[in-house]
Amino acid sequence: MINKEYSRRNFLKQNTLAGLGLVGSAVFAGSVLPADALASQSQDLKKITGLDFRKLREQYKEALLGKFIPNLGKYVVDHELGGFMCSVDILTRKLVNTTKRAWFEGRGIWMYSFLYNNLDKDPAYLEIARKSKDFILRRLPADGSYYISSFTKEGEPIGDIEGDIYGNLFVAEGLAEYAKATAEPKYFDQAKEIVLKAVQRYDRPEFTYNYKAENRVAGPRILGHWMILLSVCTQMLRQRSDKEIRALADRCVDAIMNHHLNKDYRLLNEALAHDMSPLPDPVASQYGDLGHGCETLAFVMNYAVLIKDADLFHRSAKEFKRHVDTSSDDIYGGFYHELTHVDKNVWTLNKLRWVHEEILIGAMILIEHTGDEWAINCYAKTEAYIRKNYVRPEYAFVIDSGDRKMQKHTQVRAEHYHYPRQLMVGILAIDRIISRGEKPSGLFS
Repeated sequence: MINKEYSRRNFLKQNTLAGLGLVGSAVFAGSVLPADALASQSQDLKKITGLDFRKLREQYKEALLGKFIPNLGKYVVDHELGGFMCSVDILTRKLVNTTKRAWFEGRGIWMYSFLYNNLDKDPAYLEIARKSKDFILRRLPADGSYYISSFTKEGEPIGDIEGDIYGNLFVAEGLAEYAKATAEPKYFDQAKEIVLKAVQRYDRPEFTYNYKAENRVAGPRILGHWMILLSVCTQMLRQRSDKEIRALADRCVDAIMNHHLNKDYRLLNEALAHDMSPLPDPVASQYGDLGHGCETLAFVMNYAVLIKDADLFHRSAKEFKRHVDTSSDDIYGGFYHELTHVDKNVWTLNKLRWVHEEILIGAMILIEHTGDEWAINCYAKTEAYIRKNYVRPEYAFVIDSGDRKMQKHTQVRAEHYHYPRQLMVGILAIDRIISRGEKPSGLFS
């Protein structure tokens, strides 16, 4: 870990100038999102200016349907047995291994089902989702425990150690979206059952998870768990009203906004004690989970849109901006994902692509509903950084992560969740904006 040079006054000055489009404008040359893009702050909901929405939409459609989806079908999908083998060398296009994971099955079911539901009614997408669904549901633990993390190509468990909550939640997310695509409510009901059983296990005092700490305690409350639970619940509530899912979503928001958000330094902590109190642990108490923090707060904003809660929307937007600004690398661009010691200002300096995509999603929520100037400039900066550093024509898939300058990067993984999700929700948001004459929704005016 290396200290990130950080002056609070200089940080605020730099980000104020960046918000006005006066810092680093050269990096946006040729971009569909110029750095000086501005949005009206008036109450008459004037047109958002400076964004070429139509060009951006076509760029996203080509990236998704012209390259990503064909390559996923060619190199990752197991068309015979069902499932996804994501350990692909993105340069040579060769499988490194044929391992399948519960995480990746759930994510793949969701991605293909969402694509079918919203952008392209190609029955081949549903067939891929169906085969993955069949593959992973045959291996769902009957006792409500969490999936074994990994399986062979044929579906044999690799090891006998129980995995984490995420595998079950991603499978539930996939099933709920698949239920919508096939008009089979039984899969929505099964998704709900999986979610509620996962929460029952999470609520046990003896629950364990390997969070960042010097000495871990049993029964921790984990930011990332609330984050995915909230995301899944929000999507399910868009399909149908459900009191139990709504109560769980509200519980997640309370945990995030009223407990994980550290009152001393206003950043989200990864872990809390079982009773939601702060951990005295010297590592856990100083760990700022900035990557998940940005993603989580975008999910809170999205939930606020669903329930039309203006106070929650504005509060979560304020904290989202703080997390994004704090994690920004003002020297080399991009965003960091973890502040390992807040008071000593110690950062992990590698750059994870998914963090940038979740920041784009959060910024687009602000653009769509408020025309926020900060969000437009954030979107411009982040979009340009992703296309420059992670998307390369010689690779079959986008780069997953790299060092601070992106001079060295990973080469093995076909990531099929964050990247296509950002493209798809971006296209849908742009469609809604265009349908309103390129004006904000005015939902929270």
